[in-house]
Amino acid sequence: MLKQLKDLNEVVHLWDLDQENRDIKMEILEMWKKKLTKDEFEIVLEICNNFNYYSEKLTAQAYKTIYKNNTFNIDKLNIFLNQSLFFPLRKKDRIESAVDMFSSFRLVNKIDANRTRIVCPADYLMNYKTNIDELRRLVKENDQMSSVDIEMIQNLQKQLIIHKKNKVILTQLNKRINKLQKIKDKREHLLNKKVEILNTNYLSVKNMIIIDDFIGTGDSVVSFLKKIGSIIEDCSISIKFYLWVIEASESGMKAIEEIVEQLGIDISISYYKESIDVLAEDKIFSTENINEVREIIRNINKRNKLRPSRYCRNHAIASFVNAPNNNLTLLSEDSSTWTALFLRTKRNKDERKISSTELKEAYAFLRQ
Repeated sequence: MLKQLKDLNEVVHLWDLDQENRDIKMEILEMWKKKLTKDEFEIVLEICNNFNYYSEKLTAQAYKTIYKNNTFNIDKLNIFLNQSLFFPLRKKDRIESAVDMFSSFRLVNKIDANRTRIVCPADYLMNYKTNIDELRRLVKENDQMSSVDIEMIQNLQKQLIIHKKNKVILTQLNKRINKLQKIKDKREHLLNKKVEILNTNYLSVKNMIIIDDFIGTGDSVVSFLKKIGSIIEDCSISIKFYLWVIEASESGMKAIEEIVEQLGIDISISYYKESIDVLAEDKIFSTENINEVREIIRNINKRNKLRPSRYCRNHAIASFVNAPNNNLTLLSEDSSTWTALFLRTKRNKDERKISSTELKEAYAFLRQ
């Protein structure tokens, strides 16, 4: 018993936790110990012994290493940074875990806030494309109108020569010329402002650096790449993409590389550490024992009604923000008979029903 308790303490002390959270993890492991057979618990404990927990401190260290590894060979780093924007890999208009992790990356690497955007990267590219299309239309219209204005001004200037001795007509002609010139100048001034904004926010950006935490199946990244591929296809947008993450799985990277080749997107992916499948052969358990280990894990899941999701890749990782959905199920999922060691928190959809009074008030507001 004393030896076992020592083993639990050693495992828990692998993670950068405060004392309160260490005590919580110890309680969960003690609960597991009581629920599982000796062989089962030893297997689960060995998996926990290989669990990577990224506290705020370790997350910052990982992101600092990633940044350093990807920038130390860049000539004229200041120019590179001035031509770059940093984004979290987010998909919805809410505070996702990627935003919290992005904050850690930005702060530890002292990234200028002006070089960051919190919007979805795909939305940024869509706005980029929309702005290009709109400005091209406006430039074309302005060129046509300016051509007409110039021709009219030139004709009026010819009239000045013809009527040079008639002061009344000269005054009228000069007023018309000045009016046309002012209209032309004002229109071009407004257009210049819009072009300057386009250049500052979009055309000057040569690199998009996207920050995320973990790549498991790679589905999120593949979905993102398909979306940006559809946006920049047959478009003059020319940007180099970078994806920097803490951990990535071999299978996830393979799925991403396949879609990158298919779409022809210029992207470089870098990660701090490779995620492992804890139930793969010769990772934690030997080839001789792996089938027995897998069967034991299946039985634990079955007894406790734990159902692996389609994203499960049997990883053993978590950050101070959340645990990924590709973890080994028993590590991050709860049930009525099981307590997760690093629980994956899920966002519940707001199903609040709007009352008839609120609906009437909304209509009244819209009809004002």
